[in-house]
Amino acid sequence: MLATSNLINLQSLIDLSAALNASDDELFILNTSLLSVMGKLRTFKACALQPVRQDGVLKWCCVASKGMKLPSEPFTLDFNALRPFNPNDINDGVFVDTGIQMVQAVRKEQSGVQQFVSIGQDSLHQDSLHASSMPSEQEFLALLCFGANLTKIPYSDEEEQYISLVASITANALLNARNLRSLRQTGSYLERKNQLLTTLFEINREFTALLNKDEIIKFLTLRLMGQLAVSRFAVLIKTPALAHGFDLAVNRLKMTNDQAAALAESFQMDAAHAITRCSEIVGDCVLASPMTTQNETRGLLLVGEKMNKQPFTLEERNFLEALGSTAMTALENARLFQEELEKKRLEDELNLARTIQKGLLPQELPQIPGFDVAGMSVSSKQIGGDYYDVFPIDETREEWMLVIADVSGKGTPAALLMANTQAALRALAHVNMPLPEMVSRINNLLYTNTSSDKFVTFFCAKLHTADKTLTFCNAGHNPPLLLRENGTLETLTDGGLILGIMETIVPYEERTITLAANDVLVCFTDGVSEALNEDLEEFTDARLEDSLRASAHGSAKELVERITTDVQAHAGGAPQSDDITMLVLKGF
Repeated sequence: MLATSNLINLQSLIDLSAALNASDDELFILNTSLLSVMGKLRTFKACALQPVRQDGVLKWCCVASKGMKLPSEPFTLDFNALRPFNPNDINDGVFVDTGIQMVQAVRKEQSGVQQFVSIGQDSLHQDSLHASSMPSEQEFLALLCFGANLTKIPYSDEEEQYISLVASITANALLNARNLRSLRQTGSYLERKNQLLTTLFEINREFTALLNKDEIIKFLTLRLMGQLAVSRFAVLIKTPALAHGFDLAVNRLKMTNDQAAALAESFQMDAAHAITRCSEIVGDCVLASPMTTQNETRGLLLVGEKMNKQPFTLEERNFLEALGSTAMTALENARLFQEELEKKRLEDELNLARTIQKGLLPQELPQIPGFDVAGMSVSSKQIGGDYYDVFPIDETREEWMLVIADVSGKGTPAALLMANTQAALRALAHVNMPLPEMVSRINNLLYTNTSSDKFVTFFCAKLHTADKTLTFCNAGHNPPLLLRENGTLETLTDGGLILGIMETIVPYEERTITLAANDVLVCFTDGVSEALNEDLEEFTDARLEDSLRASAHGSAKELVERITTDVQAHAGGAPQSDDITMLVLKGF
């Protein structure tokens, strides 16, 4: 599969559109479109069919072929099996198997979304074109047919989208080419129409190169004034988020919000009806035209009377409609382009944040005399809110800080709060103060600097290697499990409220325990015990205890790996619903 950024390249589509729209040769347009798709999809087989009618029967003619053997004469098409055949061979039952795997319809009056048909070995997989409802040559401009790609892998959604975009560009180019040829065949009677459509052809190319909304609107304004000699007009773009439903991109008709709301209400019921009511709702409106893209009316173009007071001709009305739709397509392309840029920017920022966050977590845990320690953290999103750490408190390295925390929420806000928590801990851990006082200070800091809906569950402990004691304080975190060598299980709950909810009123508590050889301490976040499977069943503390007992004889790293494996086996195909973090300490 090709990467989306390589496949759907806006600049390449713009260049293709410019190249196709620069020609009035349909054969060149179809050949260029085929070659463009073949190069992207890596297939050596393709053809283009165009509809013809002979003796009242719809037939298809192969006008461009790349590696496919097709009849030279027009042929009918079996849409149930999508196999073209020569009419002379019908009685003999001879079919020409072209190896077609995909067909893209190029249709009139359509921009952006085209009918797409994936071909199986014997029948159509998607929106089938049945023989009982064959398309007419008035509806379809061409069929673009493609064989399998070199990898033999079915075409992906991104590849289908690329073919659809190329077909849309091809449709516009074919229509422009036909219009241009038709105009060149007319005499002086159609000279004005020829001038307007040629101008539209040029405008279309200029619109294609614009990817900024303000520039598109400005260009549309200049063309309206220059080509139709109007100075009063309005451009309304459908925007459901606004109260009156329309963005008044240009308002030289001095429309009120009430008028825009009335048009939006009528537009919501029926776009065509709204267009007929424009003059009724907006008194200065003489002519209204839909602005369409992707076969959908997305805006309205309203104009007042011409500066020379002359009525609008039919050619000018058609020009106005084409101009509005071309501008709407350009506006939609600009919106998609800006969204793509914003998406890329956010992805870059998230990747940077992920890199920074990884740097905040320990890359390699230190070696603690008399103990084996291991940890892991897997985010459910690009960046998460879980945190664990192990670091020495004093220079003698006889006292160590162990901590695990879980920030409410996910993503960037949670990661930022986690970073603040870590910074506060690192700053206070080296100050000689009891754990309750340190936790209280961190709580007050978070409460003062965060909103009430943000909080942190927090467990920290001081490990004294000389006497193998562990002094801990649990601020609302999942109680760590302490499995003694004799098989008894304890939960470490002493401490107080979670951090950040309220200022410290009730002091936090601490407790000191002694660790013996082969005692195992497992600290974890709720992403472990609350991991969901496809039936929304949690992993539970009980299953975690079973995993701990089953692997208690192994090393700290083996314990982490065993529990992780059991959690993943429980989840099955269900997506990870929360960050998963563990810290394991084992005495020896």
